[in-house]
Amino acid sequence: MIDKTSPFLAKAESENRRPGNQFIQKTDTIVHKKGRLIAVNLSLSTNQKIPCMNTLKHPFLALVSLLFVAGCATLKQPANTLDESLLWKIEGKDLKKPSYLYGTIHVISQSDFFLTDATKAAFDESQEIVLELDMDDPQMGMQMMQLAGMKDGQTLDKLLADDDYQQLDSLVKKNMGMGISMFNNWQPILAFSLIVQEFIEGQMASYEMSFVQMAQAAEKNLTGLETVAEQIAAMGNISYETQADYLAEQLDDLESNRELFRTMVDLYKQQKITDLETYIVESSGGDAFAEHLLKDRNEKWVDRIHEKAKEGTIFFAVGAGHLAGENGVINLLRKAGFTVTAVE
Repeated sequence: MIDKTSPFLAKAESENRRPGNQFIQKTDTIVHKKGRLIAVNLSLSTNQKIPCMNTLKHPFLALVSLLFVAGCATLKQPANTLDESLLWKIEGKDLKKPSYLYGTIHVISQSDFFLTDATKAAFDESQEIVLELDMDDPQMGMQMMQLAGMKDGQTLDKLLADDDYQQLDSLVKKNMGMGISMFNNWQPILAFSLIVQEFIEGQMASYEMSFVQMAQAAEKNLTGLETVAEQIAAMGNISYETQADYLAEQLDDLESNRELFRTMVDLYKQQKITDLETYIVESSGGDAFAEHLLKDRNEKWVDRIHEKAKEGTIFFAVGAGHLAGENGVINLLRKAGFTVTAVE
């Protein structure tokens, strides 16, 4: 097992950060197999006060969640196309006040980052901010360390061919200043999150980090829709061998997957959430894959959104890949009797 007392170093890039604020950053990892791309986000948190950063390294507590699965696909026109919007208002049923649902992309280049005035207004109106995880939970780091490792003594050097393992080691050293041996028992997809910067042009930005900082500045309560264990359990539905295959093929084709990630970002910036969801599901590796990583989680979230929204105006922010589609959060909320409309 990983030594829980060992400092793990990550390189994060940001600008326009509030000096002195504690923050949590989520970044995405992309793993590819046969034209498919799996993006996994890695949550970074620290209890230290962090200044504005470029290549500054900090201890981090990593948390994986499988959000996006995408790849090279020819998009079909979906039967039910939603309005092109990342921000949605939730009303009706037994709610006394409206709440808001916002779709994020967990890591993006600073030059591509944007927040509309409508999103800022919805955030300001809300009494509580709910992300996928309760990022203020002091137990998050310990939970992550307990759950990150593979079972039955499995390790990356056993799962990967020597040349793939050496390439991964080289990239981790390039991005983090330390080798992969420190993380040798991590699940392959989680381990790949250590080199996320290979896919980001320039400085990284994070919607989750921004919302955490905004909530802190406004003294708003911040909670989560699911636990660390639930998020990591989603990854556990994929065998270690399959994860290792994705990882190895991704390492062989870094450049093309940078282009695939760029396509995802372009769809996101255009707020084409239906096209984004189609891109994800059609290229994810099958219905079962999408069922475990999207559908099952969405269904749990809808009940939790309902209970939380009964308390007042809440700003919910989850990965944009969860919003659209038959089993997306928007449609499931509508099926549950809520009125969900796009906010211009």
